[in-house]
Amino acid sequence: MKYTRFIAICVMIAGVLFVGVFPEKAQSRIVTNVQPDISAEQYNALVVEDFETQSDWVLETVPKKHQDPKKDPVPILEMKYIDGGPADLIPEKWSPLNKGLEKKKCLGVHFKFKYPGFNSVHILPPLEVRWDDPTQKVLTYDSRAGQEVQERAIQLPGRAKAVSVWVHGRGNNYDLEVWIKDYKGDVHILKMGSLNFVGWRTMKAYIPENVPQETNSYPQTRVTKIVRFVVRAKPEAGTEDVYLFFDQIKVLTDTFEVNFDGQNLHQLMEKGGSTK
Repeated sequence: MKYTRFIAICVMIAGVLFVGVFPEKAQSRIVTNVQPDISAEQYNALVVEDFETQSDWVLETVPKKHQDPKKDPVPILEMKYIDGGPADLIPEKWSPLNKGLEKKKCLGVHFKFKYPGFNSVHILPPLEVRWDDPTQKVLTYDSRAGQEVQERAIQLPGRAKAVSVWVHGRGNNYDLEVWIKDYKGDVHILKMGSLNFVGWRTMKAYIPENVPQETNSYPQTRVTKIVRFVVRAKPEAGTEDVYLFFDQIKVLTDTFEVNFDGQNLHQLMEKGGSTK
């Protein structure tokens, strides 16, 4: 009898500790007078870049290029839009961002390092614009410059869960990373995998739950953005010519935003109304 009571007490204590250590996940969605319908979880796979239109992508390297060819550690570094793409990539039938509707071009990168080592090529997106209105520039305060600047970034709609990109490899010993910046200004480096393969392949990275993408006030969703892709040499990488090709960047995201009466009144304030 005493043994049975001892076991029961141990189970109760373990249960209390489990609840205390692993509390129920808090629901952060804003509570409104009208509850959302089945669209409360709107998961979509959206194309955020298809490379069909030439834009201002930029290449940087570590170590940096040198103006003197004799001292230049990166004798070859070029990027071009070329005709082609993966045969398995199917154009989108409908796209809210008007991306991915065609399959004609891809982005090619060609580089060569003079010496082996901790080399990397950084592929920076065009200057940041609003994902829902590409005509609107986005400015971010730069503490180093002491002013607002237009960063190089691709905004990800909604609360992003994963990012994918089509890559054509040639069997080189490099890895691919995607750098994600949250609304607080913190950069998260996500590993997409090895580039040591031949042909076209989709590469993906899942965005961790601890990357902040929402708040408890409206608008609840806060923009996360891609600030660069990095092609990083493995220790065994050589100094051969490297050719890589990129196509169609996609994001898996939850695009739901709470809806309530008067949610756009702040826009009237921003446009300017009568004041007292």
